[in-house]
Amino acid sequence: MSRSDTPDDDGLEVSGGVAGVAAVHRELLALAWECDEAAERMRGWAARGAAVLVDPDLLASGLLSPVTLAAAEAQVLAATAGPDGVGVESLAWEVDAAALRTTAGLLLDADRLAAAGLDRLLLPLGPVLVSAPGWVPPVAGALARLYPDGSPVVRPVPGVAVPASHTAPRSVRDLVEHLRQLSALSPPDAPARNGTVELQTLTTTDGARRHVLLLPGTDDMTTLPWTRDGDVRDMGANLALVGGVPDDVTDGVLEALVDAGVGEEPVLVVGHSQGGMVAAALLARADEHGLSIRHAVTLGSPTGWLPGVPAGSQVLSLEHRGDVVPLLDGGANPDSVEQVTVTFGPVDDGGGRGGLEALADRHGFAAYAEGASLVDASDHPSVRAQVAGLRSAGFLDPADGTAVSSRLLQVVREP
Repeated sequence: MSRSDTPDDDGLEVSGGVAGVAAVHRELLALAWECDEAAERMRGWAARGAAVLVDPDLLASGLLSPVTLAAAEAQVLAATAGPDGVGVESLAWEVDAAALRTTAGLLLDADRLAAAGLDRLLLPLGPVLVSAPGWVPPVAGALARLYPDGSPVVRPVPGVAVPASHTAPRSVRDLVEHLRQLSALSPPDAPARNGTVELQTLTTTDGARRHVLLLPGTDDMTTLPWTRDGDVRDMGANLALVGGVPDDVTDGVLEALVDAGVGEEPVLVVGHSQGGMVAAALLARADEHGLSIRHAVTLGSPTGWLPGVPAGSQVLSLEHRGDVVPLLDGGANPDSVEQVTVTFGPVDDGGGRGGLEALADRHGFAAYAEGASLVDASDHPSVRAQVAGLRSAGFLDPADGTAVSSRLLQVVREP
């Protein structure tokens, strides 16, 4: 069930992936189709048996041995139309197919009802009130249009790197730590590097390249329409991303990837908060720009607004139970084969602190580093499949001799 699976021994709740509702639904439908195919083959055998009963050569042989003819026809009749014959058995296989389809439908209906019940829980947060599925995106899109348009500009950030830039990631926790270091370059009291992203390139000994794109979260949460400036990662971008309208962050990052010559080389996008929302938008728009973005890891990001992750993609979404930010889009993440949502941590882990300070702790990198460690150690089949997919694609623990390079880029807005 979406956001409601029974916690494992490690406290994780997991939805989606190879062990999720959607995967089971697909498997049930595939099995139903195989049952239908088996029933069709049996009906074919029964038809051939009926043809044998009236075969002229067989009937002619009955003149010479009527007793054996009668015995042969009795056996053919029993095998085709008898109580245990293929004709009757074909009906049983059709009944099984119908039962499997009914079970799959009930499974999905139950999951939708559970998700709808959760989504209707009220979540007041300042001016935001999440109340019902489908309510948030239209309103967010309307509010986003109040912000003046601009043009994203991508600038190189020469001579700047973080320690993790020069090391290939070995685990999901390594990805979180790398993103933490990058985010620290643009703290609230030093906005000069707002909009900085990183493109890390892993080049194997045979020259094959793959990239890890790291996207921090919102730089300016207080931006009002009439105060919008050069910061692309602002509140207007959050509203645009949830509302499904164009945003300067995604446009700028796409431009940066194209200019970097990434082309069809594989890309993993790792994003925190707004960065995870941009990661989801990049998955949806990559093909139209000739890019191959099929993998994403999101941390504390509202991605329930997604109409669906493109087939063949893999999205690993980490959400702390005490972090309200992933809930601000008004919907649970879809239970799909492509997207696995891992919920972890206690609801109240603020250490006695309350208000915005506790919220910041639950949404911060220390909390998500802990969650990433749980993911790395998890035995849940959906989680293991996601981590294995990152490894087999060469994003985690790459082959010996892999060269690591990096470039930092800054996306800003011009009026």
